[in-house]
Amino acid sequence: MNLSSPAASDPHGSQQVLPTASCHTTSQGSPGFELHIFPTLFGHIIGGGLPVNLSKPSCHKVALKCELDIQKTISQFWSYEKVPELLHEKTSEQELCEHIFQGSVKLENNHFQVTLPLKLPLEDINGILGESFHLALKRFLNLEKKLHSNPNLFMQYQRFIHEYLSLNHGHYMDIELYDINKQATYYLPHHAVINENSSTTRLRCVFDASMKTDKKVSLNSLQLNGPVVQKDLFDILMLFRFGKYTFTTDIKHMFRNIKIDPKFTSLQNILWRDNPSESIKCIRLDTVTYGLKSSSYLATRCLKELAIRYENLYPLASNIINNHTYVDDILYTDHDFNSVITARNQLREILSLGGFHTHKWASNNKSILSDIPQTEQQHFCSLDLQKENFDMKALGLRINVIDDNFIISSPEPFNPKEITKRRILSYIGRFYDPMGFASPIIVTAKVIMQKLWLQNIDWNSTPPLNIQEEWLQFTADLLAMEPIKLSRNIDISENYTAELVGFADASSSTAYGCCVYLRVNKLGNSNAYLLCSKSRINPIQKKGMTVPRLELNAALLLSKLMAKTYDSLKLKVKIKDVHQFSDSKIVLAWIDTELMQLQAYIANRVSVIRQATGAWSWLYVNTKENPADLISRGLKPGELNRCQLWWNGPQFLRNKIRRQLLNS
Repeated sequence: MNLSSPAASDPHGSQQVLPTASCHTTSQGSPGFELHIFPTLFGHIIGGGLPVNLSKPSCHKVALKCELDIQKTISQFWSYEKVPELLHEKTSEQELCEHIFQGSVKLENNHFQVTLPLKLPLEDINGILGESFHLALKRFLNLEKKLHSNPNLFMQYQRFIHEYLSLNHGHYMDIELYDINKQATYYLPHHAVINENSSTTRLRCVFDASMKTDKKVSLNSLQLNGPVVQKDLFDILMLFRFGKYTFTTDIKHMFRNIKIDPKFTSLQNILWRDNPSESIKCIRLDTVTYGLKSSSYLATRCLKELAIRYENLYPLASNIINNHTYVDDILYTDHDFNSVITARNQLREILSLGGFHTHKWASNNKSILSDIPQTEQQHFCSLDLQKENFDMKALGLRINVIDDNFIISSPEPFNPKEITKRRILSYIGRFYDPMGFASPIIVTAKVIMQKLWLQNIDWNSTPPLNIQEEWLQFTADLLAMEPIKLSRNIDISENYTAELVGFADASSSTAYGCCVYLRVNKLGNSNAYLLCSKSRINPIQKKGMTVPRLELNAALLLSKLMAKTYDSLKLKVKIKDVHQFSDSKIVLAWIDTELMQLQAYIANRVSVIRQATGAWSWLYVNTKENPADLISRGLKPGELNRCQLWWNGPQFLRNKIRRQLLNS
């Protein structure tokens, strides 16, 4: 989306030429500004100062911020829809960040201490960073007005700040002790982030290290960005489906349990006072802080460091940290009860060696929690207990702890009285389905999103009547959908053989997609389980794209998803074979054709497919037996729950004789 304003032009569309080398403009007594033409080796350029009033907050800036918020929500939505990359290249910046960590990390008295990974030595920062106090003060005064206009919000915010200090995660600092000429200092603006779904901390204070100083430099711009050191969300959730016994927990105050080297804490100051009648106070933050570019890396890298240092002493716990932890959330499963108990004990012990403590423990077996204090267990509200509703969230997915099911349900109702492009896109952006369990439903929302973009209407404009009707019908169907329960555990505890089976399909009018199943054979009986899926909306082109090329793109998407799924599962599941199906004989012929005989567009995609899937077989499936057809055409929300083709794949996957699978 292009947020920039259209270039100015005269009524006839001709280019305007500046008649002089400079111009001076004033408006109603305000300070003027000058534009100059400067000759350079590359031609003439225009430069000069802008009016002061342009730097002040305006309705335009407020609108722009709203647009950026929606962009962030939408980008998160699309990030969940992507197939995670198998390979991550390390940039020189990431390598340098890792080098700084290894050379400075300390583990003393069961607490980590790290340095901020800066692009320049600390002593060189002062002359570059600039002054941030007055900007942070302005932001704080605005925050203070907001807080005192909402007493409940103020009490929560004040409680958070006081807890921060009581836990020694920060301390009051006399501002006058700073020598700004010798010591690099930075003041962090802060604001509240409220999580309505949290059962413990609904409000969290987040610090803004992206604020630019008077020299147009922010603290984040001076920090290195470390590499990702944990498994991605896809891997964690995929592995969570294998194991009879489970436990989930998260690390309390994970970031804030890691100390920052005192040499660097002058870069982490915030302003605060409990009452507007008091003087402004400075709080220096002594631990890893939310909102800094390097914070996630430093926190997760310290966990990784624990696993490395104590791998021999706590092998199960090290495995959990390396393969079953996403930021501060831990999801672990195993088929053996005693192994789960051992893993639980090892995990608590190894984390305590780094000053980390777990809470919100939950399990599908009460005995696993028998030695966990009640104060550290997941608590359900009294209303939930009355309804026997033991639902909780794990990495954003709803899970019924007792029944051991994933719960797929409608989001909150959409208000039909206020239909705008902004509200529709914001609503769609909140859809959370990282494994693609509900792809046949969500693809309808994607199609509506595409239609909205094609209308090229303003954010607050009402869409055309046909889009309104389509959207209201979709949200009404979504609201009427009964919750879908999907068994978490895929039982492979005894002797078994397992195969991965994938399907790809495309429709000429809507979308293309793919889905992957695990076919498990035990004692001659076969069952298939949906593991994941992905969908894409057909691209808009003047001439359109032929159906065979769309089918080829679906096969390409399947090859990437299959490779990722195989790579994720190999830690827990022995995959005997892999089969990939398409209902396009043209695509299957292309995959078997020499690349030199294919057109460039086709050859490039076939080359990637071959690289991703290697020697895995590609087979033909009839359209009626292709579950990916449900993605490419979409399903109404009420139809998904009872669609066996979607949840368990075609009937031939459940046949006892494997030959029928290969010959289908």
